[in-house]
Amino acid sequence: MGRPRVVLISMYVGHEGVPHAGGRYLLELQRLLDAETDLTMLTVGNRLNREVATRPGVPRRTLLLGHETGRGVVGKVLNRLALVADTTWRHRRDPGMASAAFLVGLLRSRDARAAVRAADVIDLQYSESIRLVRLLRRLNPRARITGTFHDVMSQSFSREPQDTPEDRAYWQGVAARSRRHEAAMVRRLDEVLVFSEKDAELLGGPPHTVVHPPLSDGSEPRHPAAARPVVVVVSYLARDENDKAALWTLAHVWPRVLEQRPDAELRLVGGGATDRLRERVAALPPGSGVVLTGFVDDLDAEYAAAAVALVPVLQGAGVKFKTVEALCHGVPVVTTTVGAEGIDGGDLYAGLADDPEALADALVAVLGAPADAQARSDRVQGWAQGTYGRDRFEETIRGTWG
Repeated sequence: MGRPRVVLISMYVGHEGVPHAGGRYLLELQRLLDAETDLTMLTVGNRLNREVATRPGVPRRTLLLGHETGRGVVGKVLNRLALVADTTWRHRRDPGMASAAFLVGLLRSRDARAAVRAADVIDLQYSESIRLVRLLRRLNPRARITGTFHDVMSQSFSREPQDTPEDRAYWQGVAARSRRHEAAMVRRLDEVLVFSEKDAELLGGPPHTVVHPPLSDGSEPRHPAAARPVVVVVSYLARDENDKAALWTLAHVWPRVLEQRPDAELRLVGGGATDRLRERVAALPPGSGVVLTGFVDDLDAEYAAAAVALVPVLQGAGVKFKTVEALCHGVPVVTTTVGAEGIDGGDLYAGLADDPEALADALVAVLGAPADAQARSDRVQGWAQGTYGRDRFEETIRGTWG
């Protein structure tokens, strides 16, 4: 039997140096599929994807669909309609919809349609790609179609701020429509992949495979008890929930830490910081101990220097890769219930709370007794490296091909 013909569809592309955890997952998946299958990747041809299309780690055969120029009057009209759908309609009614620009590109590309029709396996990443399952089933009734829910969007939408009656009505309506779409998607897939049992339950408990993201290569060294009171927050700050978490930390958690540990340092590590976050950090008084690093090439060094990792997210859904990464690096972790959900293990955290005062107290406790916190993290690290290791990930993915 020859190599399986696989079409991978994702609106995002993994590549070396990608600044967010989901992109790093895609990078590992792309490398495995490129090495062991006859792979074609289909993605939306937006500006970002066109910029990274030739970077290391991007599949050898990647087709960028949508947003094409120079297609004549009909093409320009279709591009314009797709742009309106991707902005106006998505914003007003259906934030989880598939990219209209990608859909138009798929229907207009002979190469893309031919790849779909020839595929043995069609691998769909993220809910917005899985929304295309009905069309893809019509294009290729015999293919095995798998869908990986990186998170359950209906839960994410239900956690959006609902401070006014209008916001509440909007997000409750979006979440309800998303649940209906999720039920339909699950019925049409040959295999449902999730990152945790919690997500499978949110999808209605269908037959499923739990795939643990490959966040460890097993080489992370033991983490020494830190010599300095450094708190690190690692996240892709361009994401709305991460931006809000950083601002919430600065407003409600960090001042309480400084009251007890004025020598503490908070490092906000990650690319994509918003203007409002930059302005907030710049306006802090001297001695606040806050450093906004931006994107760093070496996360290992940041984790090695930290006494504790804080994951302060209050929104979003799915397994938070940043929590797992810190556990794999052996760093004591203080997090919210949202930051911990979907990670099944006993006694993993140095602190687990949603109240800012409780989070601050947990951070101060670690800073005051780093050796005690480190003893727990040493025990957790081996479990995390085994559960979220590359070998286990590759074995699981290979099992979904047939």
